[in-house]
Amino acid sequence: MSGGWLCEKLRWCWARCWPCRLRPRRVDAAPKDKPVHLALFQQKNIFHSGITHEHTIALTFDDGPNAHTNEVLDALKELHVKATFFIVGEQAHRHPDVLARIAREGHLLANHSATHAFLGSRYDADPDALIAQIRDVHDQIAPLMARGDKFYFRAPYGAWRKAHADILNADPELRRYVGAIYWDEGGDITMSRDGYVMSAADWDCWHMHWSAKTCAKGYSREIRRKDGGVVLMHCIHLRSAELVRQVVPALIEEGYSFVRLDQMPEYRQYETPDIDGVADARQKPVHMAALRPEDFKAGDIK
Repeated sequence: MSGGWLCEKLRWCWARCWPCRLRPRRVDAAPKDKPVHLALFQQKNIFHSGITHEHTIALTFDDGPNAHTNEVLDALKELHVKATFFIVGEQAHRHPDVLARIAREGHLLANHSATHAFLGSRYDADPDALIAQIRDVHDQIAPLMARGDKFYFRAPYGAWRKAHADILNADPELRRYVGAIYWDEGGDITMSRDGYVMSAADWDCWHMHWSAKTCAKGYSREIRRKDGGVVLMHCIHLRSAELVRQVVPALIEEGYSFVRLDQMPEYRQYETPDIDGVADARQKPVHMAALRPEDFKAGDIK
């Protein structure tokens, strides 16, 4: 075999395999105990909380603060329960003292947009408007939050789009949020065929002119059926505080744990390094579309 032939063969192999030389080296993952500083908006709502079937509850209150928020804070203080408050910016501008009290009493402040806008496709075409919706709240809550507190976002009406995540994750400050956070309980009213309220949503309860006691039955049954979860409530209504007092004490007696969102292990995966009647709570409810509350007489709702 001639030396010339061998050199030609080696040159051919080198040319053919040149892409291999450009492949990046494998980089080992950072140690699990490395400090975490940033978080990212997800392309879809975060539906899985990881605390259903765990006898653990995360109370979340949307749309505040306003004057009724003080009443909710009083109830939580009496019950020794900490919660997460998703703040609307224009409300916070009107009630900065209440905003400060939420943080001062150990609750977690979170972001619910500046004006409670429906974040539809028009915000994809106007990134500055989307960023302004989030930044307005961020600039108000961040100075009040304790060092090490994480940032969380919930989209008004649960409306969230992939394009929103892309826009916000390009912002070096706002990309620190985990979101958009959804909920396990409190999303709608469902009824059993024999008239039991099997789940409830507070704003819908008030629209139906229900008492806090009746509304609480739906919340409590859904929480027990799922054995915990992220609970959606609001802190801005006349009966908001009474609803808390109707729902929470019995759950405390039953041994449920109450946590803030930043105490939930499931959400840590989204963080990135620096680079009256008795009903069976397990009974499957009939959705409101099939049986609505108005299908029952007032005296038949249990």
